[in-house]
Amino acid sequence: MEKEKLWTKDFINITIISFFIFLVFYVLIASLPLYLVENLNAGADKAGLLTTLFLAAAIVIRPLAGKWVEKGSQKKILIYSTIAFCIASSLYLFTKSLGAILVLRIFHGLTFGIITTVKGTISAELIPASRRGEGVSYFSLAMGVAMVFGPVIGLNLANHNMYTLSIILCIIFAAINILLALVINVPKLEPVTKIEKRGFSWNDIMDGKTIPYAIPTFLLATSYSCVSAFLAIYAKELNLVAAASTFFIVYAIFMIIFRPFTGKYSDMYGPKIIVIPCILIFAIGMFILQLPLTGFLMIIAGILIGIGYGSVTPVFQSQIISSVERHRVGIANSVFFNAMDLGMAVGSFILGIVASNAGYSRMYLVAMGIIIVTFFIYIGITKEKRRQ
Repeated sequence: MEKEKLWTKDFINITIISFFIFLVFYVLIASLPLYLVENLNAGADKAGLLTTLFLAAAIVIRPLAGKWVEKGSQKKILIYSTIAFCIASSLYLFTKSLGAILVLRIFHGLTFGIITTVKGTISAELIPASRRGEGVSYFSLAMGVAMVFGPVIGLNLANHNMYTLSIILCIIFAAINILLALVINVPKLEPVTKIEKRGFSWNDIMDGKTIPYAIPTFLLATSYSCVSAFLAIYAKELNLVAAASTFFIVYAIFMIIFRPFTGKYSDMYGPKIIVIPCILIFAIGMFILQLPLTGFLMIIAGILIGIGYGSVTPVFQSQIISSVERHRVGIANSVFFNAMDLGMAVGSFILGIVASNAGYSRMYLVAMGIIIVTFFIYIGITKEKRRQ
């Protein structure tokens, strides 16, 4: 039987949009903390607050965005949100104080929450159901690649005090998304049977069937937050900036190598065969980061975290999407991204406090502990699902 087509023009477009969204996110997440530390004399806790406020805003708006996507025009929401995201990216050129930057991070986070929800929903509609695990893995690879090149760009520009250039690049990336949003063709959902109007219900913004997969997604993102938010500062402190750039490059290479296979094998043999070893590999990578670091060890950690964390997140996204009815995919995507962003927000704040008081090495040790807890929680979830 011939496979349903995956790589259509519209799927490629929405994947490119996803790449540029997260490229902007990760360029800023690497460069802004260094800007605060070096130019505004802020500490690690304030640098972590940059990520926390941004993601908190995304978390607040995303359930509403999921409802808008379910009821309204997905293409219009995509166009308007890409324009707003570009405006927010442009405003960094005019914010020079800590307070102004923190307020802007909230606004930027709101636009990010909407755009990630709608583009995730559109991608789920464009991926054939028979190739969902494979399609989600390829689609989320755009986020993973951006997770690598964004910090490399941001870290290297910040290391040369070229913060303005990093912002200009983000504006260009965001502007490209507007053009792609204008030309994309969005599938029309079958109309949902209307029900009588009623008051607010949690069912409008949450689906209980997604929770078992949202919990490990949240915990692993909490752990990974200390890599995205603090590795650049830690590397500069140890004079390992070059190794930190290589860390993100090898992370990308090994994620790109492994992720297509993990999605395909998850479809064929079930997610457990992928998730369990990947969590353990992620834990080993985090264990290395808490050791007395050399450039070589940092690069080895990047390889292991790229294989472990880089492979496991699209499997959870696929499980969350598959757990709900088709017309609730927008809400499912909202849950997935909120779980990731809440983990990043909580982790950046709490682990930033740990770093300020106990040092970065202890922070990575705590992060490893969170991964181990996640491993046992996932084992419990799979046993409960098998029993049911």
